[in-house]
Order: sequence, then C-alpha cells, then structure tokens
Amino acid sequence: MTDKRPLTELEGRVVVGNRVGATLGVPTANIAYSPSDKALEDGVYVADIVLLDQQGQVYQGVLNQGNHPTVPYGDPAIEIHLFDFQGLLYGQCVRIRYWHYLRAEIYYPSKELLRVQMQQDILDAKRWFGENPDYCIK
Repeated sequence: MTDKRPLTELEGRVVVGNRVGATLGVPTANIAYSPSDKALEDGVYVADIVLLDQQGQVYQGVLNQGNHPTVPYGDPAIEIHLFDFQGLLYGQCVRIRYWHYLRAEIYYPSKELLRVQMQQDILDAKRWFGENPDYCIK
C-alpha cells in the first residue's frame, strides 16, 4: 500500500518536443522546466497527469525527467508517456504527480536499446499501478 501522497507534483503547459518518443512508438507529453526548480533527482518515475483543461481527467503513465542523454539535443525536459490516451495535449495546462521512482537516466548506445528500455519502464509502471490500486487518483 502506498502513502497516497505523490513524491512531488508540478503544473505546467504541454509544449511541442522533438517527437523522439513518438518516433520510437512511445509518444510523450512534454512540459518545460528549469533544472534549478526541480524537486526530485532526474530519472524515470511512475506518474500520472491531471488534465486541468479537461475537467481534471487523470491518466496514468511513466515519466522521464532530465537531459535525455541518448538523444541529447534540446533543453532538459519532463516527458510523460500516458497509458490508454489518444489525442493531442499541446498548449493544455496539466498537473503531473510523481508517485514512485523507477531508475536513473541512462545513456544507451542506440535508439533501439532506448526503445526496449522504455517498453520495460512502461511494464514496470503498469505493474506499480496494479500493485497500488488505492493510490490517490483525484
């Protein structure tokens, strides 16, 4: 059973990213952030997103916060892949809640190895949500 409080949460607006996740079959919503403002260490987290512009709908996902070392172009970012979500979120205001730390950011020598790890991260995050059905979703 989880504590029912997120590790941290933040609000922001979804921005256009470099579409790397989408090209790897794992589309993400990107939220800009300043590394000096971060509350937690960079890495991969179990997270959810509250769509503030859509009556507070909540979607579960897996999040990467950091410098994306395998594909290092662009500013540090928060990127969240949402399970069972179809659509575009560009420009929408969201609240992201970090629930559980999975692992540190790692450099992979190829995008294919990164894609494989991303798939594992998705499975690990879904497993966490399955093992913690009473986590706070509102």
